[in-house]
Amino acid sequence: MTNKQLHKLYGGQVEIEFYPESHKYKLVGQKFYLPSVTGITGIIDKSRVLVNWAVGLTKDYLLEKFNSGEKIDLDLIYEACNQHNKKKEEAASIGTQVHDWAEKFSIAMRNGQEMPDIRDDFDDRVIMGINAFIDWYKEHKVKLIDAERLVYSKEHEFCGLADAIAEINGKLVLIDYKTAKGIYTDMYYQVAAYFLAYNEEMEQINNKLLDSAMIVHFNKETGEFCIKEFSSEDLKKNTDTFLACLEIKKREKELSI
Repeated sequence: MTNKQLHKLYGGQVEIEFYPESHKYKLVGQKFYLPSVTGITGIIDKSRVLVNWAVGLTKDYLLEKFNSGEKIDLDLIYEACNQHNKKKEEAASIGTQVHDWAEKFSIAMRNGQEMPDIRDDFDDRVIMGINAFIDWYKEHKVKLIDAERLVYSKEHEFCGLADAIAEINGKLVLIDYKTAKGIYTDMYYQVAAYFLAYNEEMEQINNKLLDSAMIVHFNKETGEFCIKEFSSEDLKKNTDTFLACLEIKKREKELSI
């Protein structure tokens, strides 16, 4: 049976079915899935950065073997061309473990439970990322209000899953955990979309609006931790760009029919 969660938003006026395995969303009673925030920003082409990265790994691998006196044969060339996959798998493991721990931590703090264990078998880079996150949490007296918060915009008809809502230094802030080598522009637009949808709902049910939004970033290769908080001006510009991506996504779908 397909795993399905029911979320009630806008004071119970809106019911959304969330399918966590496929990360899809659907309004109850509707046939078609709603556009997702990550699906919408997926139209942004990041291939140039990835291609340059993969080519660089291949070059470095071959140069290292050449300089050490190894024979550059066909097998070695194939191995060099697979370095980007090996690096990606290793990095994904580091980043995913830190990200998953931070999500479990958020849920535990929201529910008044003990924080998850930092396992002995964690890589040192994972432990470094977790410890930096805990230090930030304590230093800024972060009070987690919600975790894994499903958001939906009635006006623009898109859905997403925000990692956390927290009170930080007296401000209500949306937090999105990211694990990548860097912080990329599509992440800016995703955070702005979550911010827009959450505040749209809160405004309609007369609840407190978000003051700010931030990315909590764990470098997937090193586990290093950093914060990127967005100003009101940045959020406005990033929201406009996200909505432009949404319009492109809709038109592309129309043209494909």
